Parts: sequence; C-alpha cells; structure tokens
Amino acid sequence: MKRTNRLLSAVGVASLAITMVACEDSTGLESLDDDMVLNAAIIAADATVEVVRMWSQPFGFGLMPTSPQYDTASGNFPAVGRAGGHGSWGGESSGTREKTCFDEFGEEQAACDPLTTASMHVVRAIAGLLERPQFTAEIARERDMTVTGMLGEETHRTWNGVGTSLTSRVGKRPDGQERSHTSEGAVTFTDVVTPIPGSDPRWPVSGTITRTMTMTHTNADAIKTREIEIVITFDGTSIASAVVNGEVMEIDLAARQGSRALGRRGG
Repeated sequence: MKRTNRLLSAVGVASLAITMVACEDSTGLESLDDDMVLNAAIIAADATVEVVRMWSQPFGFGLMPTSPQYDTASGNFPAVGRAGGHGSWGGESSGTREKTCFDEFGEEQAACDPLTTASMHVVRAIAGLLERPQFTAEIARERDMTVTGMLGEETHRTWNGVGTSLTSRVGKRPDGQERSHTSEGAVTFTDVVTPIPGSDPRWPVSGTITRTMTMTHTNADAIKTREIEIVITFDGTSIASAVVNGEVMEIDLAARQGSRALGRRGG
C-alpha cells in the first residue's frame, strides 16, 4: 500500500538552507580552486548528510514514531504539514513521500511489518523557494530508492536507487550587476549498507553515491559551465571520502546543523 505525505522534513529543509548559505561564502578549501567545482562539492556534501540522516530514521522517514506529528493509530504521518522549528528556512516549500512494502516473495503488502517486510520502495521529492537579501533560490530534489535486507530481525539494510536535483539562484553583486547560478545533476546510490535505525554507530558501512553535476554561472560578461563528478564512499566511520573531479575531500556525516560538512582530506 502506497502512502504519500505532503510534509517536508526538518532535516531536508535545513540542508537546503545550509547549502545556499555555503554557496554564498565558499572560500577556505584551497585545494578546490575553482569556485564552481567547490560549490558543487558543498551541495553534494550537504545532500549526503541529509540522506544519511534519513537512513537512520525508522523506514527512512524524517519523523520518529515518538513525534507528536506521528499518528500511532494509523501508523501514518499528517497529510499536510509545513517546515517548522530548527528546519524553518523562511521560504515556500513542499514535499512528498511514497513508500511501498513487499514481502520476501516480492508481493506488495497492505502495511509494512517489522518482521515480514523484506524490501521497500521509497520515492521522495522536496521543492522550495529560498529568499535572502543577497539572492533568491529555487531548489528541487527527487529520489527513487529501494531498500532491501529488511526481512526478520535484520541488523543492516542495503539502499540502491537514483535521483535528480536542480538549484537555481539569482542575486546581485555589490556593483548592482545581476548574476545567476544553476546546478543540475543526477545521483546514483549503489549498494549502500546502513545499520538499522537506532544503531550506534549509525554510519553507512559500505557503498557509494555518485553525483554528476552541471554548474552554470551567468553574468553580464560571460557564461561559464563546469561538468563535475563526485564519488562518495562510506567505510563505517562518520567521515566519508569524496572524490571531486579527481581531488580527494572528506564529508563529516556528523556535522551539526548550520556548519559545513565538506573539508580537505586530513584537514
């Protein structure tokens, strides 16, 4: 049975807001001397932290069953909601989630069961408008993922899937000249093995996330475009390896909200 919930998770909203602030001030990582490549790496790092946090939640959703927004009677989330608390980013936003559960024979189940559900199909989309004095940005992300290894009293789950992302930002330089930045990309999740929710440590133990991105910078003088590939590898620790156009960086999966997750290798 599919369930669709129009609720943008606090984690997702916070990550989007952090990304746009980071892109506005993207100095300090000297090994990536191209600002467009650096911005792409920051976007990828924040998106990685977001999805890892999602994986640590029950059945891959952002709200815990103990949340007051969770309906324990129906086992569902509210049909309508809005971002709030830490996740409020001061812009219009919306989101949808769908989940479909299957038993060990591949038959769709009427309801997810912690013991008999063998796999789950999760589709998640978020979109929003971020307005700041310096710029306005439109953001959209979609993910289509399958999680397996859930049958019985499992200890780990495996995620595979694909996704897309689009970020469009328009702002003005101090001299009043308008400039725009567009990031469009695709992502592939390949055999990412994660501990079950509630585990400690909770970090993915193996697998990769591959992102391909096209960054476009436009102003009155020129249009610049960069093609970027980012391969993120997990090893069970809170630090994931990120190879950005051949340059090895690190992503702090435990980065606190509002802080930058991307760093230099060993920095």
